[in-house]
Amino acid sequence: MSVFFAQNISFLRNNHESRPSQQKLAEELGFKKSTLAAWESGRAKPSFEDMLRLADYFKISCDDLLTNDLSTMQVRPWVKEENLRVLVTTVNAENQENIEYVPVRAMGGYAQGYGDVDYISELPAFQLPFLARDRKYRAFPYEGDSMPPLREGCTVMGEFVENWHSIKSGTICLVVTQDEGVVLKKVFNYLEEKGLLVLKSTNERYAPYPVMRDDIHEIWRFAGYFDTEFPR
Repeated sequence: MSVFFAQNISFLRNNHESRPSQQKLAEELGFKKSTLAAWESGRAKPSFEDMLRLADYFKISCDDLLTNDLSTMQVRPWVKEENLRVLVTTVNAENQENIEYVPVRAMGGYAQGYGDVDYISELPAFQLPFLARDRKYRAFPYEGDSMPPLREGCTVMGEFVENWHSIKSGTICLVVTQDEGVVLKKVFNYLEEKGLLVLKSTNERYAPYPVMRDDIHEIWRFAGYFDTEFPR
């Protein structure tokens, strides 16, 4: 059996949009939890029929499952095609995904450079050990006064969202569009009904406004912020 199979099954399960537990995935596919655990640890090998069921569940080929290290792939094929997002990212010497920081001087070009390997690779990068290893984060400077109590000049952390339909209305996100660049707003999700999001500020002086799905490049769910002053 391929050296990649065990780590790929664990990686796929932990990064699937529904993030099923071993117990839940085993029940859905008709396996025993102990059997799935043994596959993920490399202590056992699946039959060809079981491998086909796994590949079908994750919408991936058996060839990719056996021959590729899926954790290094930029495109995640188990996400439904209409929700598929390609993310350019960087890793450290231990092959752990970095948190890239987009400084103020680079913010103006982010809407054009977000998918450019050279642009992303030149961004400062760091690690935070208390953040989940199986999720992708990026840091952006906050500008303006539309989202109090955040103060202009603080740094906002975002968690990459692959499936935009999973965003619950009222969630605070960084939304990247061609026209506005990177904005921090409360997101109200009307993608299913109208193909758009409505973005709302916490500062009531700013009116809510719609953004069409085709105008959106990326969405990063708010995951925290850093500031040199205590919020008022």
